[in-house]
Amino acid sequence: MGGAKIVSFINYKGGVGKTTTTYHIGCSLAYHYGKKVLLVDIDPQTNLTFLCVDYDSWKRFKLTNGTIASLYEKYKKKRSSDIKRVIWKDPVGQGQFYKVRNLDLLPCDLDLLGEDIMGMPALFSHMSADNPFQHLKMQAKETLRGWLFLKELLSRVENSYDFILIDCPPNIYMMTQNALVASHYYVVTTIPEYLSSIGLNILQRKVKEIGKKVEETAKLAGREDICLAKLGGIIFVKVRIGRSILTKQHSNNMELIRRDFPNHCFEHYTTELIGYSEAAEKRLPIWLANTENAKRAAKKLEYENITIEFLRRFS
Repeated sequence: MGGAKIVSFINYKGGVGKTTTTYHIGCSLAYHYGKKVLLVDIDPQTNLTFLCVDYDSWKRFKLTNGTIASLYEKYKKKRSSDIKRVIWKDPVGQGQFYKVRNLDLLPCDLDLLGEDIMGMPALFSHMSADNPFQHLKMQAKETLRGWLFLKELLSRVENSYDFILIDCPPNIYMMTQNALVASHYYVVTTIPEYLSSIGLNILQRKVKEIGKKVEETAKLAGREDICLAKLGGIIFVKVRIGRSILTKQHSNNMELIRRDFPNHCFEHYTTELIGYSEAAEKRLPIWLANTENAKRAAKKLEYENITIEFLRRFS
């Protein structure tokens, strides 16, 4: 893959700050560093989209331009589509005093719900007796195509961006698997709680299992250029602080996770602050949301510091 660095944000659990982190890193890359960024929302909950734009604007855009769901529908039917038409230019801050430039959005849609859990076609079904190897190769190509929707879609625009950030649904079903095939790296956001370390190990093992299946299928299909994203980082979010220090529980769990993943944990993290919720309501990043709580949160520079680490890891 050339052009943009493509990074997916994943976790099989919801409520772990994945969307907020994708959004703020994307906004910071564009706003503070002038990077050209594309946010890709493939979560049917459409939360990343609604962090960028209001519902009525999204509804109008959907009717006139479409969403990733309409692109996927055409892909399944093997019809041509125009991704550039569906990319929303500079959506953050439209109609407001502030505007985040250089940041585009590929919006999602509730219509994607259900598509995500479709099974893959059976690779070895109905084997032809005349030419079993050729038949197997054809089935492998069709199976592989189910994993290549996002990769093929983004290949048309990746040279126009420095970074493409994909916000995945809280599972590792087909859309997340598509993101992993399309990406160079994946980042996991996690709250440092008791089960987090166990969950991270399970998640990494599942991603490796999926990667093995994808690569084996790709080889049968005659493709040597297909592989899954590598683990690029773990970001702690919603860390609890008692007065001015980390609570013992979160501090201990962060140390345990850092021990298990010594090269992957970001040094900086986000804390539980009401300012982030208020910024979300305004559809602005924390440093542009002009409420008192948002101002207090912004002074901590949490996502700005995370973005510095992100650039160091992925530039």
